[in-house]
Amino acid sequence: MKALLLKEFYMAKSYMRVFAAMVLIFLLVSVWANGNMFLIMYPMVITAMLPMSLLSYDEKFHWDRYCAAMPFTRVQVVSAKYVFVLLSGLAILLISAVAQGIRLLPAGKDEYFMLLSMLLAMGLTGPAVLLPIIYKLGSERARIAYYIVIGAICALAVILPYNDLAVAGAVSVPAPLLICLISVLLFAASWLLSIQFYKKRSL
Repeated sequence: MKALLLKEFYMAKSYMRVFAAMVLIFLLVSVWANGNMFLIMYPMVITAMLPMSLLSYDEKFHWDRYCAAMPFTRVQVVSAKYVFVLLSGLAILLISAVAQGIRLLPAGKDEYFMLLSMLLAMGLTGPAVLLPIIYKLGSERARIAYYIVIGAICALAVILPYNDLAVAGAVSVPAPLLICLISVLLFAASWLLSIQFYKKRSL
């Protein structure tokens, strides 16, 4: 499993440098974004889409067939992608927490924690929806779903009134906690579904 994770990070380092630069630029700009949700959410959106891009490279270089000749199970191959999603998403979440804390914490905690929960949801929901489709159909056939999910995530990042949700969450069930719980459960279900699809897939 460690070798598979290293492979993911080496691939990301080699082929996704432009994405990394974009993430850093948007993270810096988001500190002075004055609540612009697109600028705040976009680094997480890019990070959430990385596994799908890496899967496209895997298919291009016939990694699945090569990996099948090595002592890795299909469960480990799928799990490496999901662990990569978690680690990269958590890294962006922590950096965003610092960046947005500078802007929001002096004014109060409700909007801050709501924003972080929405960032987590963005980071988990995109891969949770797309990865099972890709493991079922392959990256080329799933490309339309890929663009639809990217568009939907970007649209949600712009239109969701996270400050209003924060106020609502403060007087009822904690909305940030509920959002995080739903996102984690969806991600876990997606993980199991992808494993089942990949086990049945002909390489």
